[in-house]
Amino acid sequence: MPFGISAFVNSWKPAAAIPTCRDRLLFLGSFLLLTVLRMPKVVFEGRLWAEEGSVFYATAAASPWPQAIFHSYMGYMNLGANLAAVIARHLVALEYAPRVTLVFAILPQICPALLLVTSDTSWLRSRARLGGALWLLAGAPSAEKVWLDTLHSQFHLGLCAALILALDLEPGGREIFRRFLLFVAPLYGLVAIVVLPLFALRSIIDRSHGRLVQTAMLALGSAIQLLFFYHTVSERQTSDFRLILATFFMKNMVLPLLGFSGSQPIATWLHAALDHGYLPTLVLITISLVVGLLLWLVRRGPAACWWLVLAGGLIALVSYYGALSATSANVEPHASGRYAFVPQVLFAWTLVASTASTKSPRNLIAWGLVVWIGCASVSTYLHPDPSSSTGPDWRAEVAKWRLDSHYSPQVWPGGTWRIPMPIRSI
Repeated sequence: MPFGISAFVNSWKPAAAIPTCRDRLLFLGSFLLLTVLRMPKVVFEGRLWAEEGSVFYATAAASPWPQAIFHSYMGYMNLGANLAAVIARHLVALEYAPRVTLVFAILPQICPALLLVTSDTSWLRSRARLGGALWLLAGAPSAEKVWLDTLHSQFHLGLCAALILALDLEPGGREIFRRFLLFVAPLYGLVAIVVLPLFALRSIIDRSHGRLVQTAMLALGSAIQLLFFYHTVSERQTSDFRLILATFFMKNMVLPLLGFSGSQPIATWLHAALDHGYLPTLVLITISLVVGLLLWLVRRGPAACWWLVLAGGLIALVSYYGALSATSANVEPHASGRYAFVPQVLFAWTLVASTASTKSPRNLIAWGLVVWIGCASVSTYLHPDPSSSTGPDWRAEVAKWRLDSHYSPQVWPGGTWRIPMPIRSI
């Protein structure tokens, strides 16, 4: 069959379903490639990121392995970071420690993509929507802060939990995998716990045994985390609602639409306004208009739209209230991006899902916003923040330690971040 422009266009038209394993593998392989190419030095040269070395690896080296596996840091247990550090410490030489942490980091990071490509949920039965959802995940502006390190796997698994909430129930292996993720996600951190009330709400609304089981699995993992490991360690909460609104405005409206460079002038203006003790009225008007537009777009969309937007809003508000210090610097484009990553992706997916409604002007506007955000993501993908994408050469650091066992190797992002030496003859 001759291949021409019409054949190319037809190949990307919405289909009844993504028909073959080949399609799914192609999308997943493309996502993996995008994951590697965003920060290739992380993959090809290796790194330990901040507390991966200075806290988790050091704890694994200084403590018996059962104690290190269940170590609680900053008020909660991060099971993935603990396991990676213990295996890296006891099974491989220091030179290869970043290879172990990379494996433990990349597995949770591809889970959201795996959920997308294996689902037959109605709003994903289109190559265009599936491809768009994967790109918006790979190119999210704040993704660089949670890229390929075990410290932040909780954000990817929290995103998985929110996505599972929005996906149709699909019995079999897919549902078993989803229940496993819901149980494990809270053991990596606190993000997934935030959406537990939404799971309970959906199980009541749907009157579904499957939803009830999902809720129970998430509740079980959450109970283990909260009852045995969680404790308050700092006063990072901010009660300044103006600052929360300003952060929401910058991280989840301006940054996805304008990228880092485009949003910087607005951040500078807003930063100065907050320092003078007020939140500009224009920000409140813009938030109201954007939220109103989003609700109008999802009004006739699939049910997934509502669960995605509810999860995104809840995670954003809880994160900006409970995890950020009360400083106007939060509105800067590169500041505290890990807390913005999950809401950014969920709101973008809400737009993608809304295009699955019946054809109307809503679809054109939603697709326009998806394309706009996708184009803005190209810049943030190609130009990540140097403080996240570069760091000390790991081989050189280990070579210095080989010459002097008391030398403390630097880990990314450098500066004061080091593995304290000597620790029980690592």
